[in-house]
Parts: sequence; C-alpha cells; structure tokens
Amino acid sequence: SQWQSRMFKRHRDLSMIELMFATSAFSTVLSLITLVHDGMLWPAFEFIRRHSEIQLHFFIFSICSTVGQLFIFYTIKNFGAVVFAIIMTTRVLISIAISVYLYGHEVTSTGFFGLMLVVAAVCYRIKRKAEGRQLIKWKGMGAKSEKEIELVQEWHEHIDT
Repeated sequence: SQWQSRMFKRHRDLSMIELMFATSAFSTVLSLITLVHDGMLWPAFEFIRRHSEIQLHFFIFSICSTVGQLFIFYTIKNFGAVVFAIIMTTRVLISIAISVYLYGHEVTSTGFFGLMLVVAAVCYRIKRKAEGRQLIKWKGMGAKSEKEIELVQEWHEHIDT
C-alpha cells in the first residue's frame, strides 16, 4: 500500500483504474515469465483445456478481485496507507476471532500474546494519528539535499504505516 500511496501523492491525476491496470500488467508479465521459466505454461493451458468449467471460475474470481482492488485503491487514495493498514490488520483479527468462535480453533498463550500485541500496536497507531503526531521523530536533518529529505520521508512512510 505504500507504493500505491506514493504514486497517488506524486501523480495527483492518476486514477485508480490506471494504477490497477499498471499493477495488473506488471503482475501478468511477471507471472508469464515465471510460468515460462518453470516450464509450467503449457501444462497450465492443458489443464484449462481439459477442465473448461474453470473458465467461469476464472471470470468470477476476476470480477471479485477487480472490485476488491478498486476498494483497496479507493481507501489508499482517499484515506492513506495508514488507514488501509489498520483496516487490514483489524480484518485479520476479526477473522481469527470468528475462526476461534465458529470452528473451536484454539489460540495458544503465545498466539494470544501476539494478538494482544497487534491490538495494542493498532490502538497506539490510531492514538498517535488522532493526535496528529508521527510514530517516529527524525532528528538531525539540518540543511540536507532534497534527495536526502525524500529518502528519509520515504523511510518514515514505511515505518509509520
């Protein structure tokens, strides 16, 4: 989400559709290269030929994935990467709670400690953002070049999300 957030900030006229297209095009090329390199491209096509019903599943999966990506990009563009990270962390915590409740999965004491640590971190992050304060305060910037300032700000984005 950091990369998308940075792209939306640098290119104010960039639409969610354009960013989704660029991301999908890159993923497609990377997947194609991987399939060719591993020798799995033709077996994949053969599988699709033998099981033609999978095409409907591909179509439905593509629609759901596209809608999900649009929601993700909308959230990042309008609310920022920090809000998106909080939403995703909360979603995972709720999924774990539902799994424990519905299926009787057990959470070990170590797992419970980890969950509480994540909840505490999310709450702290929300508190700091609500106060308008950064999680980390950078010192010693002085009169640096624009490139150095941009690098520190980029690192801060990664740490502060």
